[in-house]
Amino acid sequence: MLKYKIGKISEIGTEQLSDFYKKTYYQRHKSLTNNWRWWYRVGYDENEPLVLSIDNKVVGQAAYLPTELNILGNKVPAIWFVDFAILPEFQGKGFGKILTKEWMKICPTQITFCNNQSLRVFKKFGWKNNISTKRLIRPINTLKLLPAVRRFKLNFLNKTLKHFIKKKYARNISISPYKINNNYKIINDSFKIKKIIKNNKFAEIIRDEKWLQWRFIECPYKNDIYFFEYKNNFAIVHIFLNEKIKRLNILYTYYTDKSEENELFILITNWAISNDIDLVWAVNKNTGFENIFPKLFNKSLNFASWSSNKMISETLQNGLSDPQGVDSDLDSSLYVE
Repeated sequence: MLKYKIGKISEIGTEQLSDFYKKTYYQRHKSLTNNWRWWYRVGYDENEPLVLSIDNKVVGQAAYLPTELNILGNKVPAIWFVDFAILPEFQGKGFGKILTKEWMKICPTQITFCNNQSLRVFKKFGWKNNISTKRLIRPINTLKLLPAVRRFKLNFLNKTLKHFIKKKYARNISISPYKINNNYKIINDSFKIKKIIKNNKFAEIIRDEKWLQWRFIECPYKNDIYFFEYKNNFAIVHIFLNEKIKRLNILYTYYTDKSEENELFILITNWAISNDIDLVWAVNKNTGFENIFPKLFNKSLNFASWSSNKMISETLQNGLSDPQGVDSDLDSSLYVE
C-alpha cells in the first residue's frame, strides 16, 4: 500500500484543500475552501475532520458535524459523518476503510445520511440503517424540472399545471417570510420555549440556541435564509437560484402537532406558487405528506448509525424522531458559489 498520512484538517494548506474539493465537490469547492471552519463547526470540541494525504496531496477526507442527541431523556454527544470522499484514482485501495476506522475513534456515537457506496463501507464496521426518512419535492413549475422538455417553451401548459396546483392549495389566509438575520430575537425566543421530548423511542437532535446561533446566524449565506410563522409554528427556509431553478428549501420546522406542520407546509407552498418558486424541498420522517409532495418526486434516504452503547445503538436503529433538511449535509446545495 502507498505510504499515507492522516492528520487534522487544520494542518492542511488552503491550496491543497481547494485542489481536493475541486475534484470531489466541484459545485461547492469555493464554499468549502472558504468556510470549512464554520461548516464543520471546528472548535466545538477538541477533535477535527480527518484528512488523508500522500506525498503532500490530499486524497481523502472524513469530516463530521458535532451534535448532541436526546435519547430516552439523556443528553448524548454524537457526530454526523459528512463529506466522506476518496479521490477516484485512489478508490478500491482500502483508504475508505482506513479513514472510517480512524473516524470512528472520535466519538462513541455516530450518525449519517449516506449513499449506498458509503453504506457498504460502514456496514463492514457494524453500522445499522433504515430508510424511513424521505426527501420530499413539490414541483411548482413542473415542466421546468424535466431536462427533456426544458428547452421547449411550453409556457401555456406550465401555467395551466401551476393553476391547478394553486387551486389545490388555496387558503383564506396567507403567510410571508421574514429575513432571519433581521428578526433573530423572534426566532431565538421561539427556541427558548421549545420543549424537549423525553422517553421517546426515537433519538432526537438537540437544537437549542447555541445550535441556532451556529447553524443560521453565523452562516455565511444567512442573507438568503428566511422564516415563516403560523400560529405557534415556524419554518426556516433557504430561497436561492441553482442551475436556473429557483428553490425553496425547508431546512427546519417547529410545530406543536403534525396537523399544524401539514398546514404550515401548505401555506409555504401557496406562497411559493405566487412568488415564482420552481420547487419546494424538504426532509421528513412523516409519510403522510403525499398530498403536498407527490410520491413520484420523493426519495428514501439511508440513515445509518453506530454506537458502542447497546441501548443507544438500538434506539438509533429506529431513526430520528424529527429529521430535517438542515441535518447532515442534506442541504449542501445551499453552499454553492
